[in-house]
Amino acid sequence: MLSPEDRACLESARRMVCGDKGDIYVFDDGKFLVSSAFALNPSRDPIDALIVAVSQAVKLHLAGVELGELRRDLVAAGMGEDLADSVHDHLSEVSVEDWAQVRARVKFYEDDNARIAAFDTDNSGESS
Repeated sequence: MLSPEDRACLESARRMVCGDKGDIYVFDDGKFLVSSAFALNPSRDPIDALIVAVSQAVKLHLAGVELGELRRDLVAAGMGEDLADSVHDHLSEVSVEDWAQVRARVKFYEDDNARIAAFDTDNSGESS
């Protein structure tokens, strides 16, 4: 199960990479709901791989890692300079307001997880 932060970061990365403007929902199993539900396949689709890379970079930046350091870390991890530059460029274009929106989506997914957890019960049998 993905954390609320992971879900918000994946949503943000999808918006950055694909230019989505409408509603997006990321399920706790990583599937997206844009116009229909789908799962990322980063090992077979380069756009999906970029979404995952941007998502992880967004998460690290939310935790306080500077963009230049993220780029260096991506290159050191074997991503390649061109792709690391692409991720860096995507994140450099994010406005202060957009970062605030990502943080708001983290809160949205936290609340969503709480709502879902409220329905979980270990009770069985009949109710009256």
